Amino acid sequence: MKKIISLIMVAALALSCCVSLSGCAKNSDGKFEIAMITDGAPVNDKGYNQYTWNGVNSYAKEKEVSCRYYQPSLNDEGELEIDEIEKYIDLAVKNGAKKIVLPGEKFAVAAYEIAPTYNDVQFILIDAYPHSQDNDALRMQSNVECIRFNKLQAGFLAGYSAFVSGSKNNKGKLVRQYNTKLGFLGSVASQDATDYGAGFVQGIAFAADEKGVPTSLDYAEYDSLFLDYDYSFTIKPVYVKRDEAKKDTFKVNVIDGIGSGVYTDGENVTITANSAPEGKKFDHWETKSDTKGVKDKKVNISSKKDYSMNLLVGDCDCTITAVWADADTVPVTITEADGATAHEVINAEKDTNAWIEAPAAESGMIFDHWECNTKDAVEDVNSKGTSVKVGSDAVTVTPVYTESENPTFNVIVEKGTGTGSYVTGDEVKVVADAPEDGYMFYKWENVDNQGLSTGIAMDNEYCYHTTFEMVDRYASIVEKMYDDGTQVVFAGGNSVEDSIFNASGNFDYAVYTFGSGIDEGSKNNCLASVVTDYGNAVQLVLDDFKGGSFFVGDVSNDCIYVTGMSLDKYELDEEGNPKTDKNGKEIENANYNEDYATVFNSLKENKIKMINAQKGADIRNLNKSRCLTVNYWVVE
Repeated sequence: MKKIISLIMVAALALSCCVSLSGCAKNSDGKFEIAMITDGAPVNDKGYNQYTWNGVNSYAKEKEVSCRYYQPSLNDEGELEIDEIEKYIDLAVKNGAKKIVLPGEKFAVAAYEIAPTYNDVQFILIDAYPHSQDNDALRMQSNVECIRFNKLQAGFLAGYSAFVSGSKNNKGKLVRQYNTKLGFLGSVASQDATDYGAGFVQGIAFAADEKGVPTSLDYAEYDSLFLDYDYSFTIKPVYVKRDEAKKDTFKVNVIDGIGSGVYTDGENVTITANSAPEGKKFDHWETKSDTKGVKDKKVNISSKKDYSMNLLVGDCDCTITAVWADADTVPVTITEADGATAHEVINAEKDTNAWIEAPAAESGMIFDHWECNTKDAVEDVNSKGTSVKVGSDAVTVTPVYTESENPTFNVIVEKGTGTGSYVTGDEVKVVADAPEDGYMFYKWENVDNQGLSTGIAMDNEYCYHTTFEMVDRYASIVEKMYDDGTQVVFAGGNSVEDSIFNASGNFDYAVYTFGSGIDEGSKNNCLASVVTDYGNAVQLVLDDFKGGSFFVGDVSNDCIYVTGMSLDKYELDEEGNPKTDKNGKEIENANYNEDYATVFNSLKENKIKMINAQKGADIRNLNKSRCLTVNYWVVE
């Protein structure tokens, strides 16, 4: 599959790639013995690329050999194409690379298809194995050594550490306690994800039995067809009496438009005209002061000609009226999904464009496309909101919905519009009904089907009309755990694990998360992380390459550990001796946790036996504990 690259292309790539020699031995011939190719992200991404480069850099510095890295470009979809990888492998070899390091699954197919072309080059593939494009079966290559990590051990350490890491502040003194209500957002779609979950359950069980403490684990397998999960919620406007307002208030009456209400002095309110009557088009706004002694010109609107404009509230109560002008109009009818019932009729001026939006879907459904009685009239048939070309003939557009592959959210808007079924990422528009006399809109409130706040982040919860993006459904699973009092949530080894951090940012009270893979301590409420150390593992393999085999990173070779958990009871100096204070007393290490140290060393010495789980396993079958209860989120 190797391709010939012109000298011009080689030169261009050499100029465009990112290069760093920091920490590497200097060379005079422009050749570099070790090359790393990033997955398209920069080498300082604070993630796996940076971990890998640190390992390469440290090894090269110790052995006094040269190294560099390359950062290939991603395509328009943000993917790293195999042709792009091949260009950089070829360039690295031309620049003298004898060892090439490839971090992650993005390089698995390249290791299978391209590595055999370069028999004299040693390839190190991290956290992945060679396989073809169409089949994920292992296809080991003689000049490729794969690094994998014992994810069962990693999950075990995470579960055990999550249990023993509890603490509370009692009169200024940190008191150790146990976290006995834990959560897991996981998957069994891959072996790694299965191992993380299986290890997590067994780590908690080991800790709970060791301490003799009743403990519970909420285990949500997010990709299960039987996940017991419903996150419908209700949104409703809150009205307060006008005389309770802390600032002066003014009543706004909008005729033939939306925006009526009572507002405080200085508030900026959007006023929008209704759809035009048949044979009419919007022309301008008329404004009138309803407060005696205040002139009409005190009604401060941003534009008289724009059908949607802003009113700066102040000085007086007012009436704002949409004024229509005669026009040659054509009806554009948006129907309901049945194609017969009219949802909305827009009287659009002839030879213009009209904006249409699909009605909210019914539960379990999702918008798919538009059908129209006029060919090519709809600008984008696959978009919920789009424009329609209006000619001489009436236009009818019908939204077509299909069953959603992902769970949908049922949103009920009380005393307002916006009710419907939505999926993650949808923009939801809500408009509150005008308040009764003597009252004014104050804010929106929202509750889930348990009667608890959803934490929905609205653009402006104090505006009677606002929008919000439909929540991440995975984060909302975690929030449901939070509502039930879960103290720590883990989500190792699956594609949606960041949802645990997204969820924790929505709430005021502290529920902690437990990261995996890299140190995720900078993320919201991250208690600690179980690290699979790419850098340490790659150094060990560079030092003793064995092609056609697997290197397993685990606790025995210090490639798996938990952040913030030290094995050393006392602080150590550079020579590994305990530090002492001015009185000669050894200084205790604040990060030392005796429980963790004991279990870590037991794992290292293979004294703790764990049960392996096959991909797709029912995790409940792994719980042999007398103290741990696993609440498996499935519909029985």
